[in-house]
Amino acid sequence: MRASAARTLATGTTMPLSRQPSPMSQQSHQPSLLNRIARVLLCLVFIQALIGKLTGFAGVAGAIAAKGLPLAPVLLVAAMALMAVGSALVISGWKARLGAVLLLVFLVPTTLLFHGDVADKMERIQLFKNLAIMGGLLLVADQDSRA
Repeated sequence: MRASAARTLATGTTMPLSRQPSPMSQQSHQPSLLNRIARVLLCLVFIQALIGKLTGFAGVAGAIAAKGLPLAPVLLVAAMALMAVGSALVISGWKARLGAVLLLVFLVPTTLLFHGDVADKMERIQLFKNLAIMGGLLLVADQDSRA
């Protein structure tokens, strides 16, 4: 490759100029409007669930205890913290990867424990909804790791 068409990296390899980030993109890490809207929409389900857990704390703690899990109120508070902090980070775009991971830490075990009965049509719908949300969170985590 010609020197004008490629830049030599510190490792001694060259990267075509067409694949190098532009100086403008290096200076601005501002997500697009579409990206910001997507992050809000992705987290709406967690915000709605958080409100439901706050207003129906005893009932939700009872449902957790009914699954045989110890310290249901403590687990519920931890779940609420994961949802609140994770959603705030994803929506704000600050430490969005961490926020996505926090939401996944909540969502994966919740899905396995509460929506694993694929024979039940409604549980199957919840399972696939949660899998789709997991996909969105993985995209946020991947996108933020490249920023």
